[in-house]
Amino acid sequence: MSALVWLRSDLRSVWHSPFSYATEHHSEVSAVFFVTHKQWQHYGLATIKLDLLVRRLLELKNELQARGIGLNLVSVPTFADIPETLATLCREHDITKLYFNAEYELDERNRDKAVKVRLAEEGVESGVFHDTCACRPDKILNQSAEPYKVFTPYFKVWLEQLKSTLMPVPGIKKVSQSQIFKQSLSTDEDLISGLLTQESDDWPAAQEAILQRLSGYLEEDVAEYNELRDIPSQPGTSKLSPYFSMGSLSPVQVANAMLNRFGDKLFEPGGGAYTWLKELAWRDFYRYVMYHFPHVCRHQCFSTKYDSFAWQSDKILFKAWCEGQTGYPIVDAAMRCLNQTGWMHNRLRMVVASFLAKHLRLPWRWGEDYFMNKLIDGDFASNNGGWQWSASTGTDAAPYFRIFNPASQGKRYDEEGEFLLKWVPELSAVPKKYLHEPQKWSEAASLNYPVPVVEHKQAVSETKAQFANFLRSSTESQK
Repeated sequence: MSALVWLRSDLRSVWHSPFSYATEHHSEVSAVFFVTHKQWQHYGLATIKLDLLVRRLLELKNELQARGIGLNLVSVPTFADIPETLATLCREHDITKLYFNAEYELDERNRDKAVKVRLAEEGVESGVFHDTCACRPDKILNQSAEPYKVFTPYFKVWLEQLKSTLMPVPGIKKVSQSQIFKQSLSTDEDLISGLLTQESDDWPAAQEAILQRLSGYLEEDVAEYNELRDIPSQPGTSKLSPYFSMGSLSPVQVANAMLNRFGDKLFEPGGGAYTWLKELAWRDFYRYVMYHFPHVCRHQCFSTKYDSFAWQSDKILFKAWCEGQTGYPIVDAAMRCLNQTGWMHNRLRMVVASFLAKHLRLPWRWGEDYFMNKLIDGDFASNNGGWQWSASTGTDAAPYFRIFNPASQGKRYDEEGEFLLKWVPELSAVPKKYLHEPQKWSEAASLNYPVPVVEHKQAVSETKAQFANFLRSSTESQK
């Protein structure tokens, strides 16, 4: 019997349950990945993300070929075209089994349902695996059999489930035969020619190099994660998120690597490894939220009452934020870094998101979309969850009155201005005392740098008042 593995956001050649199962039970195994240009355009995926994805696919093609598995790249416009295309491929190539990993976004779940129905009509069975999260979202519920809405109790259950399920995924066996579909023979070069931009060349794409980056971080840096993770000028974060976003690393694989490295100390609160493990749980949690509360996949607020909140629509302010011209140095440095590198430090993501939502009072969805259009690690669940947290519209979100002071954040996490001056060199002549508030310097008028687009105290006061009035009105309308 011939089997087909359908790759999506699981682009790896190790720790891959569909491949492990398929190569164990079938002598002939092929793989397919659909290049969906219009769908990606609709989602606004960053060119640097697509560049890395294509480079990863080319590496993965060689890695799988060494195991006797042919990876076929097939172009279709959107998800809606996949069910019929898969049915045709299975029929023409005598494929009897399709295997894939579950995805939890709403569009993806609807696509997968349609695929299973269409292939069943062809007599092809679909086998679904669950490598996407460390713990399956449908397996974690509270005592009332309801999904959690707050991270802390979710994390407690998640951690217990993780401990009980941590075990290696069987390896991928070498198979004797594979198929290269005629439909894909002449399309690979055409498919990737417009996507390869060389923007992501600083990020390795081969599986071995990715695993070396993981190993190096666990061996050398994760122990200091608590001390360094908020300092943007220091290599305190793993920078593995692009590989999680396209599935070149599995969360279970990483958790196993951490357990092998740290043993039971991994689960001791306070250590750097434990804190970093909690970040994996946050990644799972935002997928969990998508799964149980799918309205967030439709640009709706998790707390739906905020769908009617009156955000401002000042495109000039938004442009200043996008271009790093707000007059708030740490915000501007972060945005310029994002625009030039496709990457932003996590602490700074929170700072700029808070600034957009709470200082400028612009729609958090604008920021969410802009991030997806720029980030190499753009991931819908994490991005949406992070933005809704910052805007106080999401699950377990920051309270509306928690508003970051950009100058204070800069002084606390970039005191010497090492990161700031790299991206805002216009401020190199400013005395350190005024570096994070250059408008207070007596010679500020000589700088080629914008004055603050809003005044901090006034913006914060107006935001708090608007949220308070909105919540008061919402409460009264429910009486």
